[in-house]
Amino acid sequence: KTFEEAGGTVLANACGPCIGQWNRTDGTADTANSIVTSYNRNFAKRNDGNPGTHAFVTSPELVTALTFSGSLDFDPRSDSIPTPDGGSFKFSEPKGSMLPTKGYDKGENTFQAPPA
Repeated sequence: KTFEEAGGTVLANACGPCIGQWNRTDGTADTANSIVTSYNRNFAKRNDGNPGTHAFVTSPELVTALTFSGSLDFDPRSDSIPTPDGGSFKFSEPKGSMLPTKGYDKGENTFQAPPA
């Protein structure tokens, strides 16, 4: 409920979203759009059956931060989120023994621009 109130859509951890059965009601059917997801694959029609949906695969933590911010250009390392009382909220940098001491491997640049 908290994620939905923040504008997120919680999908089942099952086969439905994997085969394009997310029944979107936000008016994006057949239009180019972008989403973030923590599912482990990214290909056309992956989540909602729309070939114009470009899914950015990232960690559950970043999906959560972007959901609460309401923006794909939110940087949780430096940006803050306005709160209803006029203040602001900033995420703390993650810490813990589960993070690699030398950081993450940058990997290969596999970015594909979303459809125009």
